[in-house]
Amino acid sequence: MHADPRLTELTAHKHRLLVGTLDALFAQIDLTDSQYETAKERYEAVSAWIAEGESPFLKVASLYAQGSIAVGTANKPIGGAEFDVDLVCHMPSVGAGSNPAAVKDLIGDRLNAHATYASMLEEKQRCWRLCYANEFHLDITPSIPNPACGNGGELVPDSALSAWKPTNPKGYAARFEQYAALRPKLTLREAAITAKRAEVEDFPEREMRKPPLKRIVQILKRHRDVSFAAPGRSALAPISIILTTLAARSYADCITRFIYADTYELILDVVRRMPEFIVVDERNGRPFYFIENETTAGENFADKWNLDPRLPRAFYGWHRDAIAMLEELVAIEGKDRLGQALQKSFGASQEAVRGAMAPLTTAVGNARAAGSLLVAPSLGLVTSPAVGRVNVRPHTFFGR
Repeated sequence: MHADPRLTELTAHKHRLLVGTLDALFAQIDLTDSQYETAKERYEAVSAWIAEGESPFLKVASLYAQGSIAVGTANKPIGGAEFDVDLVCHMPSVGAGSNPAAVKDLIGDRLNAHATYASMLEEKQRCWRLCYANEFHLDITPSIPNPACGNGGELVPDSALSAWKPTNPKGYAARFEQYAALRPKLTLREAAITAKRAEVEDFPEREMRKPPLKRIVQILKRHRDVSFAAPGRSALAPISIILTTLAARSYADCITRFIYADTYELILDVVRRMPEFIVVDERNGRPFYFIENETTAGENFADKWNLDPRLPRAFYGWHRDAIAMLEELVAIEGKDRLGQALQKSFGASQEAVRGAMAPLTTAVGNARAAGSLLVAPSLGLVTSPAVGRVNVRPHTFFGR
């Protein structure tokens, strides 16, 4: 039995409105260009100071951004807290046989020699933190070349500063950008085409202001932050690199295997399928979790899960909540209720939500005036038919 074409098109329109609303909301939650530029200017100044030191190892050192700042998935912190900028201080002339604690001290001693930086400096387990009050903080982690990695990998200190562990921030960022650049396809439904047959085309260029993968990561991270905001809960929150990695692999797999009716169906499927990319083995009668950094050998983003069983439980519980939240958003009836749900799910201010929903309010008003049956005054007038995804021939991507 075929779904009513008009209901199918109405559902697709609801999805497009919701995607646009989420994109507008996260455009406000996104860090501003000014914040990015200020952070870049600050860490370039720090890099210059470190390179001007007497140590021959520091003279050839360089600082670069890693993590969410590097891949464009950073969100403004909830409640006006300082945002963090993760930096790597790479020292290409330091050998793998060096002592991690001594290498870290090279950076700390140099920063302490600067009157301003010394007053801002805070020592962390594996890095040094420079705190710019009421703005952001720079976390500077030392790294050295990894001779065992042919992909430009690096080594960073472990948490005990007793050994080096593999990583590859630049390679990871480059791979993420490759995933983000993959273009999904959409299905044009029978009611939406003159020929009355299914066709496939690229997703609209301007449907979102960022590539869908980057918005998905921002949505997940923000929902994570809200979900673990209660006292004592933050230590259990899934770390950003895990959310980013699972979302990226799920996204790439989804769009190479399936064709979607619209962006919201894509978002839902990407989030639903994230756990498929966690490798779970059994060791000594207990589950062993592995989420690899596919750009270097030996880095397991889930290594702490194997030490604290609360962490995987927290992830899977949060993941169920994230799916439920996304499913509930599209089923909500009424703009007011949608606005309340957005505030609750993403910790957004009433003003931010009102601004994000302004185009929706205009569209609904225009629809009422025109007597349109396609654009409903509520976001929940119909139940979503099974418009989901369509299988396509599987193939590999990036040689994997």
